[in-house]
Amino acid sequence: MSSSGRSREMSKPGIMETNHACVGHDQEIGMGELDERHRSTCEDARNMRRMGRTQELVRHFRSWSMVSFVALATSAWELSLFGITPGLTDGGRPVLVYGFLWNFVGFVPVYLSMAEMASIAPIAGAQYHWVSEFAPDRYQKILSYMTGWTSTLAWQAGNAQGLFIVGSLIQSIITINDNTYSPANWHGTLLVMAITAIALCANVFAARLLPYWQNIVFVVHILAYFGFLAPVWVNAPRVDSSRVWSGFENNGGWPSLSLAILIGQLPGITGHVGVDTAAHMSEEVRDAAKSIPKVMLITFAINFTLTFVTLVTLSYHISNVTDALSDDTTYPAI
Repeated sequence: MSSSGRSREMSKPGIMETNHACVGHDQEIGMGELDERHRSTCEDARNMRRMGRTQELVRHFRSWSMVSFVALATSAWELSLFGITPGLTDGGRPVLVYGFLWNFVGFVPVYLSMAEMASIAPIAGAQYHWVSEFAPDRYQKILSYMTGWTSTLAWQAGNAQGLFIVGSLIQSIITINDNTYSPANWHGTLLVMAITAIALCANVFAARLLPYWQNIVFVVHILAYFGFLAPVWVNAPRVDSSRVWSGFENNGGWPSLSLAILIGQLPGITGHVGVDTAAHMSEEVRDAAKSIPKVMLITFAINFTLTFVTLVTLSYHISNVTDALSDDTTYPAI
């Protein structure tokens, strides 16, 4: 919808009457629920009406339950444990640390911009809707279409990756604890199918419980963080700081170390993605225009802190990069 179209829409008598009614309602009992069925506030209703959308979903989530949801959906520190192979191969330990830091600097304006757009247009479509809103009129349709499909494919690939990692990790754990086990590809496939079925059932049949048990699992998410890292800090061998901060390596066979470092920064990129999950849940969060920007930035800060400490810990306590990369589990952190 173009800016001129939005102006015409806002000038319609029905919209203005609804807004005045909402203002009176807010002044009488505060930001109360305009819609008992959908648990929307007046501000939510105004935003949905302004964007030409009808509220279909129930707004079960509040700010902190959404922080828990996004933190668990991104699983930043956990995934950083099992995604360090490209960095160790191309660049070595320093790329894990520096790559994460300079990508953090690059992502800051990205998420600040997204948070601002989410406050203006809090809608589940997020990027493709924002492109349609803010792009020049003549390019709105094509750019929105391309953005929507790019975003959809990225989410599908990301979800598939997460399920695959869980399945392969289960195989790795079995391999470590049972010397007689011979891992096969079809074993991993069946594990991924089983995990997919569990996730599907949880989302279909327990969707209403998500805002409640998300907070409990978020506590486990934090406790597991210290439960994993504390023994490493105490028991694992430690390398010199010079190897962490300046011991660049080119184990991937690239023509130059500079090129290897650029390629090896992949873990630093993936450690920051996914915070826009909050924006895609805008229609299920109460008072979304205010809550979603806060959730995005709070989760971004939490993920950065936990993941940075994780990567520094791994860099200091992987005693031999070559041995770690050649481990049978294919996961150097294990």
